[in-house]
Parts: sequence; C-alpha cells; structure tokens
Amino acid sequence: MLTSCKELADRHRAILDQYRDEGEVIEDKYADYDEARISTAIEASDHLDTVVSHLADLIGPPKPSPFTLTFARQERQSGEAPTSFVVNAMNLDDAARILAGHPSWHEWYLDTAGTPDAKGADIVYLPEQSHPSLPTRGEYVDLRAEQERTTSPASSTKQTAQARPATTLTTSPPAPAPASLAARTSH
Repeated sequence: MLTSCKELADRHRAILDQYRDEGEVIEDKYADYDEARISTAIEASDHLDTVVSHLADLIGPPKPSPFTLTFARQERQSGEAPTSFVVNAMNLDDAARILAGHPSWHEWYLDTAGTPDAKGADIVYLPEQSHPSLPTRGEYVDLRAEQERTTSPASSTKQTAQARPATTLTTSPPAPAPASLAARTSH
C-alpha cells in the first residue's frame, strides 16, 4: 500500500516537472500546469479513498470506551453524593441508550429513586459530571462486566456490579432537572 502511494507521488512529480524549470513553473506553461495539477489531484484523491478504505479494513471499527453517566437522587438536597454509572460506549448518547437497557440501572432506578405514590422518580441527570472515561472521584457502579455478559452470549458467569469507595463532593447540590434520560443535554 505504501509502495503504491510512493509510486503515485513520483508519477505526479514527473508529470508536473515537465512544466517546471528548477522548481518554478515556466511562464507560458501555467495553463497546462494548472490542468495537470487538477488531474493529479483528482487521481490522488481517488487513491486516498482507496487507501483509507484498506486501512479501515485492516484496523476495524473503533472500539467502545468507558463513559460515566451521573445521577442525583432526592437526597441531593441534603448533600448526598450522586451515583455514577460506567458503561462502554462510543459517545454519551450511546452510553445513555446502553445504560437505559441495563437491568441494574432499572433496579437502581426503581429501588433507590422510586416514589411510593408512583408519580415517578425524583432523579436528576448531571451532565456536568457525565463524561468519557472513568470518574476521578466518588462512588461509581461499573456496569461494563454486566454489559459484556449481555452482549456476549458465550459468557455465562455471573458477576455483580462493583462500587468504588465514595468520597464527599465539595460542590453545591445540583438544581432540579427533568427525570428522564431523554432530557439529558449534550456536552
């Protein structure tokens, strides 16, 4: 592949050199030189498309990486730390979709944030604490093992979500926001 790129560059240089003298374009050859530049640029662009396609085939699609989505419960008014969930995803929107499908997320939502009057949970999505990568502080629930089990039918071992030690947040409690994952804002 690299050889074909070098050959193309050499061929284009030879084509363009016929209109140059010591690196400078010969004055009465400008029109022909510009035409040759356009055709070599088109050929180079087509070749680049082929190279990119071959590289993509060799490398494969990008792999998902850890994303943190953070939520606060009703107890946020009394200073309780929010809960962060970690899943593997391509971006924050993908992470929200994946998290919404996790049984552990639904269990937490119903058990921890549910209300007895069935009016819905008092839960707030915290976009300022949701991001690519793992949390740098505080507690989080790592759902990546569960995610792997649910997407890989060959795996039948049971694991539980793991929580990391909690730390106290030093920021003020978040302002109330809609309870739905769909109400989340993008970064």
